[in-house]
Amino acid sequence: MGRRTGKFRPSLQRGLLLFAVCAGLLEAPAFVAVPSENASPSRRGLLGLLVLAQAPAAEAKRPEGVNRPELLPKTDAATTPVIDVARILTNSQERELAGYIAEIETAAKVRLRVLTQTFPNTPGLAIRDYWKPDGRTVIYVHDTGGLGDGYVVNFNAGSEVEKMKPLTYWRQVQNTYGNRYYIRDHGDGDTVIDVVKALKEGLTPEANSK
Repeated sequence: MGRRTGKFRPSLQRGLLLFAVCAGLLEAPAFVAVPSENASPSRRGLLGLLVLAQAPAAEAKRPEGVNRPELLPKTDAATTPVIDVARILTNSQERELAGYIAEIETAAKVRLRVLTQTFPNTPGLAIRDYWKPDGRTVIYVHDTGGLGDGYVVNFNAGSEVEKMKPLTYWRQVQNTYGNRYYIRDHGDGDTVIDVVKALKEGLTPEANSK
């Protein structure tokens, strides 16, 4: 599979939120700012790489950047849309996720990738080189508690995906599935399934036309 040429725009990287650091896509800055809902798009950056719907800026953490390629699978990235570092998924759940992800890519031309982690146990920066996210990529990071209750369901959306859905959409998905009560009642594995099903319904034209 050829290297994808689309990239996240450097000018937007200045507006990165906490997720990019937590997932290890960028080195940790000295201070992580969380733009308000009313901030301009240039300040929010990439559709709020992390949509902080539940945690106020004052409580934002300042985790160090992580780069642990040894946590990546040995399989080819093109055939590995799910990386379960936290080991919360069964084999059947991973197969189910792969099916939904394939449907999203076929119908919406969006590359969805799923990473489960318990920060700081994450591949971190290595994910960027492994999956090579571009403008039509969404990385969903499910953190099982290492970042705190407000940072379980996290999204990193490319610039083209950013245009497909408003910030409120990502906030709604995060609020619905990323709260402690939902995860308590459904468990982390089923929550990951439910988030991906919600993304499938939200991103695919067929689902939206019903």
